[in-house]
Amino acid sequence: MTSSLNTKASVQNIREAASLAAERLKPLGSSAVQRFSMVSQYAKEKMNAASADVTELPPKYRELEERVDRIKAQHEAFLKLTGNYSRKHYDYVPVFSETAKDVVSTVSAGWTHLITGSTSPTSPSSDVPPSLSHAYAKAARASIVPGEETEPMGAALSAFAKAQEAVGEARLQMDAEIINRVHEPTATTLNQTIAHAIRARRTVTNARLTYDAARSKMKTVKAGSGHEEAARIEMESAEDAFVAAVDDAMGKMTLVVESSEPLKNLADLVAAQAKYFKEANAIFSALLPEIDELQVTNEALKRSA
Repeated sequence: MTSSLNTKASVQNIREAASLAAERLKPLGSSAVQRFSMVSQYAKEKMNAASADVTELPPKYRELEERVDRIKAQHEAFLKLTGNYSRKHYDYVPVFSETAKDVVSTVSAGWTHLITGSTSPTSPSSDVPPSLSHAYAKAARASIVPGEETEPMGAALSAFAKAQEAVGEARLQMDAEIINRVHEPTATTLNQTIAHAIRARRTVTNARLTYDAARSKMKTVKAGSGHEEAARIEMESAEDAFVAAVDDAMGKMTLVVESSEPLKNLADLVAAQAKYFKEANAIFSALLPEIDELQVTNEALKRSA
C-alpha cells in the first residue's frame, strides 16, 4: 500500500514539475514551449509505448521511408568503395623502403620550407609507384642486367615493363573517371537530395510529436475552464503543420526514389571499368606472343651453346 502511494506521489510530482517547467518556458517564447512539449510527448510515448495514442503516418509515407533508407545505404556503400580510387597504390602494398623514402622526402621538404622561409614547400617527387602495374614496370626495369638489354630475358623484361606501364596509365585514367563521374556525383546526391529528404523526415517527427502533445492536452482540458478554445486552436494549428510536413517530406522522398542518378552512376562505373579492362586485355594480348617468341629464342640459344 505504501509503495503504491509513493508511486502515485512520484507521478504527481513529475506532472507538477512538467507543468511548472512549461510555465517557466513561456516567457522564452512559443518555440521553447513547443520544444518542451515535443520532448515531454516523446518521453511519454517511450514510457507508455503500448498504450500511447500516437498518430499513424500514411502507408505510402512508410513505404517511401523504407525505399529512401535502402537508396541511402547503397549510396553510402558505393561512396566508401569508390573512394578507394582517390588513394594512391590502393591495389598493392608498397615496399617499405619506398614508403619510408617518400616520408623522409616529405619531412625534408617541410624542414627546407621552414628554414629558408620559402613561400611554399618543395613538393618531393614520390618514388612509390601509383599502381601495381607501375610497380611491376619499375621492378622489371630494375631487374635488367646492364649490357644484356638485347638478350631474351632483358628484352622480355623491357617489353613487360612497357606493357605494365601502359596498363598502369590506363588504370589511373579509370580511377580519375570513376572519381569524377561516380564518386563525386554520389557524394552530391547524399549531401543534397537524400539529406533534404532525411531532414524533412525529422521535421515530420517533430511535427507529429507536437500534434500528439496538443491532442493529449486537449483531452485533459476541463469543460468550462475557459481554456477549451485556446487548446482547440493549438491542436488545429499543430495538425496543419503536421500535414504540411508530411506532404513536404513525401515530395522530397519521391524525388530521391524517382531519381535516375543512381542508375546513371552505376552505368558510368561499369563503363569506366570495361574501358580499362578492354585496354589492359589488348596490351597483354599483344605482349604474350612477344614473350612466347623470346622464350623460344632463349631455348634455342641454350641448345646451341
